[in-house]
Amino acid sequence: LPVYGWPALRRDLLHEGGLTENELGAVFTCGAWSVQGGRFLVGLARDKYGTRNTVVTCLAMVCVGSVLIATSGSGNLAGMCFGMLFLGMGSGAQLCVQPVASLFPEATLTAMASLSGAFQLSGLVFLVCSQVGNTGAKRVGAYLGHAVLVSVLLGVSVKVLPKGVSFTEEVNTDNEGTGDPGSHNTKGGDTERGIGIGDGDAAPVAAVDVSLQTLHVSSPNQALLTVPTHALPPAPAPTTRLVSPAAHFGKPRSALFASDEFLALAVWFSVMVTPSQYYVLSIGYQLERMGDDTGRFTTAFGLIYGGSAPLAPLAGLLCDKCGVGFAQLVATALSATGFAFLFIDDLNSQYFGMACYSVGRMMLFATFFANVGRRFGYAHYGSLVGTGMLTSAICSMTQYPGYQLALSGDTELKNVNAVCFALTMSCVPYCVWLGRRERSEWRAFREASETGV
Repeated sequence: LPVYGWPALRRDLLHEGGLTENELGAVFTCGAWSVQGGRFLVGLARDKYGTRNTVVTCLAMVCVGSVLIATSGSGNLAGMCFGMLFLGMGSGAQLCVQPVASLFPEATLTAMASLSGAFQLSGLVFLVCSQVGNTGAKRVGAYLGHAVLVSVLLGVSVKVLPKGVSFTEEVNTDNEGTGDPGSHNTKGGDTERGIGIGDGDAAPVAAVDVSLQTLHVSSPNQALLTVPTHALPPAPAPTTRLVSPAAHFGKPRSALFASDEFLALAVWFSVMVTPSQYYVLSIGYQLERMGDDTGRFTTAFGLIYGGSAPLAPLAGLLCDKCGVGFAQLVATALSATGFAFLFIDDLNSQYFGMACYSVGRMMLFATFFANVGRRFGYAHYGSLVGTGMLTSAICSMTQYPGYQLALSGDTELKNVNAVCFALTMSCVPYCVWLGRRERSEWRAFREASETGV
């Protein structure tokens, strides 16, 4: 996701000359829109054509985008727009590899959030390329070098990624091919029969030490055990809090899309993404208005943004331990704090504001992906995430007219920041509602487990 390291590339293009601030805003908008909207197509492609083919295509688009950024002149608006467009489309590779988190049934959301943090590091790409370009390689050498590195990653992906949509193997006791209990079915893909016991677990039925009533169920992607409870030995008392299966698991895709919870999630994400995109688009300009003539604070933003990645596992741990509703509330509050600090006309104060924004943005995306995986499963993960991305892309197109308005004067700039702050705060009631629903499910599941119902 190098698109979100935009402030560093923006400053380089300003120094080279050729594009106005308005045109630079259009360049970023192309990239930001394709990051969001492109994942709808990527999600559908992942579900239909599999992980490997889709990721390879995405990485090829990243290569094309880097080459265009490298070779387009500083005044070539079309070249820069298409370069950012391809870079954004290629970021869909993130969506394709996130279901690997199902390999960690005890900490699925921690694993998924860690992946989101890893991708947040890509926000440093533009900053690194800027530094490399300033040492003599220039923009063409820096971004062509990036294209070469992505090409290597493309080759690795061809070798290691699965052809299907699943990173796990299914274990069916009725064995669809050989008639031998406990043998592997390696077709890949998702299924919604039975109860998961852990991805890739090939243990014979008699050796499995679990109970269907005290089972950790976090994803229908887990390997299957389709045997009655009396065929299993008693399980010891659980030592960790049970994770209840969400009511949406096993439902057809149409029912998932129509559920109140998915509709509310899509609205939350779309409303949150719009000001979040505007922040990246405008932060370089706003820092310069506060007196950042040397670009020191713009560079600091890139470092803080990428440096927030190590906190991603904590975001996932928060989802696992406290629920996605509470984690989404934290993400919302941090994002709002970032905008609140823009009202303080002091550069040093922006360190804290940029830190809050960066962690909040990381958690915004991490908790959105985690919510889909935890609450709806992975059978239709690509379609659900892609739809949320598409709706957020449509809404976030308002960032560009908002930026144009902000460029017209200090009062307008403050007004746009105030609207962004209000939008983020308006999402708090949804997070509270979701948290209460999760706690209600946990209580019901715990009572059923204790009574044996």
